[in-house]
Amino acid sequence: MKRLTVPATATLLLAATLLAGCGSSDEPDAAGSTEPAPAAASSSTSPSTSPSASAEPAEDAGVVVDITIEDGKATPQGDRVEAEVGETITLNITSDAAEEIHVHSDPEHTWEVAAGESITKTFSVDTPGQVAVEAHHLDVTIMQLVVR
Repeated sequence: MKRLTVPATATLLLAATLLAGCGSSDEPDAAGSTEPAPAAASSSTSPSTSPSASAEPAEDAGVVVDITIEDGKATPQGDRVEAEVGETITLNITSDAAEEIHVHSDPEHTWEVAAGESITKTFSVDTPGQVAVEAHHLDVTIMQLVVR
């Protein structure tokens, strides 16, 4: 089973937010995707494990991340999550407020979550690199997917 990792400092969050920035104001298409934005620059940190911010995926389920938006905060926030090229990535998203989740992959993904709603979205990334996953209304980076 694969364990997800968390950065040791908030530096990654700040750097990723400044470098990745949300570069797309286009409306999502029927598949929930928008035009691609430039990829974030690579950053290296010492990962550590955090049970509260990670999820254990079932065998062959790929990477599974539980995201909670509650009382104006996103959990996880700024975490570094490792995945392989083409691996299935599942986001289980629960929010107490309306939110827009944006994945800066190629193609990009954007999903609306209504207040009090829980949704599950699955995708994969076919290009190695770092991919920011953001909560737009909160203006925070939930995590950086490090795709190898």
